[in-house]
Formats: sequence, C-alpha cells, structure tokens
Amino acid sequence: MIYTENKFALQTYIKIWRSTVKNFEYPQRIYQVTRYYDHLQGLCLVPFGVLLLLVAVWKAGWWPWFDKWQPLSGMLFLGLTMLLVWRIRLYYRYTFGHVHQLPGSRRNGNILAILFLGGLYLIGLAEYQWQWPVSGTGLFTAVVLVIYYFQTGSFRPHYLVLAALMLIVSLLPLFGVLQAAQVYLWGPDGAIGVALFGFIWLVGGLVDHGFLSRTLPRTGESAE
Repeated sequence: MIYTENKFALQTYIKIWRSTVKNFEYPQRIYQVTRYYDHLQGLCLVPFGVLLLLVAVWKAGWWPWFDKWQPLSGMLFLGLTMLLVWRIRLYYRYTFGHVHQLPGSRRNGNILAILFLGGLYLIGLAEYQWQWPVSGTGLFTAVVLVIYYFQTGSFRPHYLVLAALMLIVSLLPLFGVLQAAQVYLWGPDGAIGVALFGFIWLVGGLVDHGFLSRTLPRTGESAE
C-alpha cells in the first residue's frame, strides 16, 4: 500500500485505534511514525552493521581468507549486503505499507547522509595519514548522531546513548587505554573502531525496528 504522509497518518491512526483501544497511542506517536517512517526501517541498517563487524574480524587477523581473496571477497559481501537491504525494504513495504515522503523530508535526509559519508571518508583518511591522537571519525560520528537525533523528531534517545559511547571510545587513547590506531576507521589496526561502527549501526537499527513494530500494526492485521 502506498500513502502520502497525511493519508498514512490517518490509516495508521485508524489501525491502532481498531487494534487496541485499551492501549491507545497518542496522536504524537502516530505523527512520529508517519513523519519519520523511512528512518524507522531499522532492519535496513542491520546488514551494514554485520558487514562492519565482519570487517573488524578481518582487521583483527581472524579471517585470513577474506584478505587472500580481495577484492572479490569484499565485493561479494557488499553485494550480499545491498541485496539484503533491498529485500528488507520490500518487507517493510508489504508488511507496514509505504510512505511518499514530502520533498523537504527527503532532501534533508539526503543532505545529511551525503555530508556524513563524505566527512567520514575525508576525516578517516586524515586521521590515518597524520596519526591523530584520537579517533576523528568517532568524534565526527558522535556529533552527527546528536544532529540526527534532533533532526528526526527527538524521540529516539538511544542515538544519544550511542553518540556518548562513540565519544568515550574515541577519546580513550588520550588516557592510554587504547592505541589511537585501534580506534581509527581506516588502516590495518582499526578493528575496534570498525567494530564500534558496526555495533552502533546494529543496535540503532534494531531499536528503531522495535519502535516501529510496537507502534504500527501490520498490513492486513485483523481489527478484532
């Protein structure tokens, strides 16, 4: 089913009202699900989180065959990841419906994604090239997660928790707990840094999916 945001909000409101009057959700929560429906499709982040964790395992030296078959092994896992994301988006479409985002919503999301990926790449190269004493990519990601939290309705506090975790781990080299190279995103020794990124993507996606599943009844669910 395909809706505009306003129509989707009405449909969502009716579904929730029919499915459970005792635990009726407030209109604000329905607005949040409607307005940020694409952002709540958290299972789409899970394959990327798993991929990053696998890369961390490889960087730690526990997966020698992955390095032996580069770049074919990397292309294979990236291809599988994109295929899984495509299938997961179909799952959301047929399970919960589809929303046509307003132009402003889509534009803001795309701008933030481009700035984040571009900044991550450039800062990652800089921190590795000039051997920064902390993780620049981690600090940058912590800031972006806070911005993302406020830009997307300020109703998912787990992103603030994940930002705090990223900030703490990024600064640990200053206290001698970790070597700076271990928390870099690039470089052969950055297993901890890559694993942290994978963990954040994985946890953020699963919590988002849980919020969506608890709030929005599935398409075709009985109204009884």
